[in-house]
Amino acid sequence: MAFRLGRLRGEMPRDVAEYTSSLKFDREIYGEVIVINAVHLKLLARLGHLSGDALTRGLAALREAYDNPLEMEDPSLEDVHMVVEDYLVKTVPEAGENLALGKSRNDSVATAIRMRAKSWALTLMESSLGLVEALLVRAYGEAETVYPATTHQQTAAPATFGFTLTHYASRLLSALGSLAKAYEELDQCPQGAAACCGSTLPIDRRWLAEQLGFKRVLEHALDASSSRDFAVDILSAVLKLLVVVSDMAEWLIHDFTLGLLDMGDEFCSTSSIMPQKRNPVVLEVARTKVSEALGEVVRVSSMIQRRVGGYVLDLQQVTPSIWRLLGEAESTMRVLSKLVGTLSVDAEAALKRCGMEAGMVELANYLTLKYGVGFRRAHRVCGRIARMLAEGSLTEEALWRVFEEEGIPAKLTLEEVSKILDPRTIVSNYATLGSANPSEVRRMVEEMGRRVEELRTWVSEKRRVLEAVVEKTFNAQAL
Repeated sequence: MAFRLGRLRGEMPRDVAEYTSSLKFDREIYGEVIVINAVHLKLLARLGHLSGDALTRGLAALREAYDNPLEMEDPSLEDVHMVVEDYLVKTVPEAGENLALGKSRNDSVATAIRMRAKSWALTLMESSLGLVEALLVRAYGEAETVYPATTHQQTAAPATFGFTLTHYASRLLSALGSLAKAYEELDQCPQGAAACCGSTLPIDRRWLAEQLGFKRVLEHALDASSSRDFAVDILSAVLKLLVVVSDMAEWLIHDFTLGLLDMGDEFCSTSSIMPQKRNPVVLEVARTKVSEALGEVVRVSSMIQRRVGGYVLDLQQVTPSIWRLLGEAESTMRVLSKLVGTLSVDAEAALKRCGMEAGMVELANYLTLKYGVGFRRAHRVCGRIARMLAEGSLTEEALWRVFEEEGIPAKLTLEEVSKILDPRTIVSNYATLGSANPSEVRRMVEEMGRRVEELRTWVSEKRRVLEAVVEKTFNAQAL
């Protein structure tokens, strides 16, 4: 590329050029780079440095390149920015020769990455909301399906399948709030910062930001042109989403293995040698994504934290992590939203899993509220009853003996105790906000559904802004 030969004596050998070139992953920001260059031509025309005729022809050439992507196979051109400049120099020399006037690859690539990452974040948000909606639809229908809640992977209390599904929906919505905040950090425009310290051209950076669909300008020129801190924000938000996904996948695999629930065959595989197997392979892959995300966050953080001053080519190596993780997360959400629709519960097995022992805290509550027994003493009594249940030695006489030894003025029959400990009764008696009571589960589903709609509206508004950028960019009259 001729721009090297003013200061340097020769071109790089091809293998060296390939080693430092970003062309292999610049395709992700190709469209954004075209748009940025088109807007820059309009800026030059506004400043009187480009004729109206050259602007019109330059925009037409860039529109052609936008619709019919240029080849990016020559490593001597280094990156997509030089590919576009080389093309424009050849097609509209008046525009191409001045394309770098007041503009650096440093501010332009930072802008392009943010633009593309914003679009990816919205796509991920849409797919994630699809998963949340799938969970909520199933949760509403399963609000009364008794299902065990666990702590320490042991049955802890009776709940419902719908309650468990809303647990993951709630966490995903929280993580999507973090993704929305990361989007706001992305929505700052670096363009116009030039290489590192600004430009002597009187560039209207607020106009540039508006033209490129940004909410505001990232003012500090060195920060704008060389930092990639925003990558940590967006990748961390994705990591938070995938923490929830990994948890959910682990739970589904665990309960699938126990026989409490099932899923469609299309989300399972079999063994190459053991024909009886139904392996939950989709969930196994989904379970790994949080580890992949953590790896990318560590990778990016390590790359961007050892610099002096402005741009260095280390930063170029950050961008593949952004595209890789956003793509993996989006496909994971999309696939899991389909899987959720195929889940089914073995109601008999789930009810059995919520045996009498699971409701012991409610029996303790009953003894405290009905007979005025201190809760800790009632807790001890119920622990003894639970042990007898586990050992198969609970009889009515043994029950009364425990009450007598503990000084509890109750003489409940086994039938009465069984009614108190019935999982269906316990679930219907839950009285607190956010509990597993079916009516409360349905209320939470409706509330979360409203939050989903709010986020969908937010995504639509942001998407309209991005789509409007392309529509107006190639219009020479829109200055």
